[in-house]
Amino acid sequence: MSKASLVPANLSNHIAVIDIGSNSIRLVIFKTMGRFPFPLFNERVTCRLGEGLENSNNLQPKRIAEALETLQRFSSILQSLPNLSVKIVATAAARRAHNADTFLKPAQEILNHKIQVLEQQEEAYLVSIGLLSNFDVRDGLIADLGGGSLELVYVKNRELIHSTSLNVGHLSIKPISEIFDMMQKIDWLKKARGLDLFGVGGSFRALGSAYIHKTRYPLGMLHALTMSKMATKSLLNQIRSEPPDLEGVPEGRRSTMPKASEIISCLLKASKANNLVISGTSIRDGLIATEISEQPDLSHYRKKDPLHIACSEIATHRLRFSSVNKRLYKFIKPCIEIGSNYMGELNTKRLVKAACLLSEYCWDEEPSMRAVLAYEKINALPIYSLSHPERMWISLTIFYRYNGVKSITEKPRSSEFILSKTQQQYARFIGLGLRFGLNFSAGINANLKFLELSINKTTLTCEIAAQASNLFTSQNQQRLKSFGNTVSLNTQVSYNH
Repeated sequence: MSKASLVPANLSNHIAVIDIGSNSIRLVIFKTMGRFPFPLFNERVTCRLGEGLENSNNLQPKRIAEALETLQRFSSILQSLPNLSVKIVATAAARRAHNADTFLKPAQEILNHKIQVLEQQEEAYLVSIGLLSNFDVRDGLIADLGGGSLELVYVKNRELIHSTSLNVGHLSIKPISEIFDMMQKIDWLKKARGLDLFGVGGSFRALGSAYIHKTRYPLGMLHALTMSKMATKSLLNQIRSEPPDLEGVPEGRRSTMPKASEIISCLLKASKANNLVISGTSIRDGLIATEISEQPDLSHYRKKDPLHIACSEIATHRLRFSSVNKRLYKFIKPCIEIGSNYMGELNTKRLVKAACLLSEYCWDEEPSMRAVLAYEKINALPIYSLSHPERMWISLTIFYRYNGVKSITEKPRSSEFILSKTQQQYARFIGLGLRFGLNFSAGINANLKFLELSINKTTLTCEIAAQASNLFTSQNQQRLKSFGNTVSLNTQVSYNH
């Protein structure tokens, strides 16, 4: 497969991607290509272009008309933005229909852009690249369930080992026995036994929505939601029942969810995969990731953690004074070593750095509301490179950065369901450390240089440059004490002359 064919020649500060699927057509406009592609506009219209395709092998006139009407609106939006890089792709419906040109020719005239009809292998490639660039997946099975096709990719050591595409989607009329037979004929699918299944596409997200609703799961973020195999099977059986139990399923997905649930059930049975992890990524993310990888001037970004790139990009617009978040990380870094006693499987260094980058997020909000707003907003940030515990830990850390030890604002209860007690304790520790450093320095980089922390088994020592002694008040003394007390450390201050 030629990667070059997937990349437009020119980039701008904004890129628009139109994804013409069998069930829906979506337009997403991203800002800042090459670092953190922040979605500025995201609209999805259910056109069901692939409806009836299995019976006739043709697109239906009514569905073509509805799709073209949607593209006329999208074209008007694109024309309103100058210097816009545009990429338009179509998937299974346009790929399989005998009369695809009946739709593609007028669609390209409306958009004044070429529509790339993705081959099955290209679609599987983009789906997997989009997921791998946002998830730290070592081994697993990726499944993208659309209206007209199911892309399956087996990943080992972050490498794409096997992939295939089945002409079956949630608009399909094939019986469940035939679908299961198709999957059993995929020899390599057995390699996914015991691995996590990463679900891509609206049907998987709808399943996640139902799970959150039924279990009262405390975090509404669908991306990275992990459901046990037992919970997944139970929920799928409820949706497949007669009549189907569609509680919690978004309205626009209710008519197709019973079929989607049949397909997902077959896949779990055929692959013997373990947990189901919901992904918010798509082929659009694959297109964006491919663009980044082809830009030589952005090569240094490819070596960086996408989480830190995203946090840095977001923080740029929220900093009071320049570079303070980077200096803050240097200040708090001595506290990372003891994180292994509290953080379990979470990557302490990675998350502490992200918390430092976001330490000024929401500083421009009403002071009495900053802690709660920061907690809620960080939990909702469109950053895909975070698991739910990681997201919750950063949010709770910044909550404490603003709230301190005040009891008037209660700690968000949702954190107790996702984080262990020691992870919550360490979030409080780092949050109070950030609070101390930022208050001492007034959020100014030059003042943070006067502070240096060190930790031994029993004591947290703060060394202050003598010329900055006037910055250290009794209030700072109390904040330093609260900081150390969180993990049962004594505190002491020394002055460096």
